[in-house]
This record gives sequence, C-alpha cells and structure tokens, in this order.
Amino acid sequence: MNYRYKKRFYKFDKESKGFITTLDVQQVLEKLSVQIDENALHEILNEVDLNKNGQVELDEFLQLMSAVQRGQISDSRLAILMKTAEEGLDSRGPVSVDRSGGGV
Repeated sequence: MNYRYKKRFYKFDKESKGFITTLDVQQVLEKLSVQIDENALHEILNEVDLNKNGQVELDEFLQLMSAVQRGQISDSRLAILMKTAEEGLDSRGPVSVDRSGGGV
C-alpha cells in the first residue's frame, strides 16, 4: 500500500522535495487540461496540511491515505483529486519531447 501512495505523491512532487504545494498540483492538472480555482485548491491542501505550513509533506499524505484505506475518511478531496489526476496521467502515457510544438 505504501509504495502505491508514495508513487502517487511523487507524480506531484517532481523535484523530490518531500512535500507538495498548490503549484505542484496545478502543474499536474494543467497537463491534464483541468482547471481549478486557486482558492479551492488552497482549501483542499489545507484539509491535509496538519502543521499548517502551506505544504503537504509525504508523511501527511501517507496519514491521509492510511485513513482513507481504513475507511476513517471517505471523501478527502485531495485523495480524490490526486487519484483522478494519476489515472489521467497513466492513461496518457509518456509525452515525447518531439511533440513540443517548437522548431522548424
């Protein structure tokens, strides 16, 4: 279980900082052409940000996913958002650098 959730987390934490911010989530969502209000995104992350530092650390995320797994939380907006985004990324497959749209 932990491996799957860590893998999901690091799809958002591309720089392996150990935390994600609203900017990290927005960048992934933009790749999927998903628009979300910045204030709503802040609210979603604040639900999980236990120490209220504006970031969701890996430990906080794993605590959330553990609670979801045990059925203690059924409607975490962040868990739903990240799972949906992960499925969208996985279904798209790798994006070739050749498709950048620039050049000759």
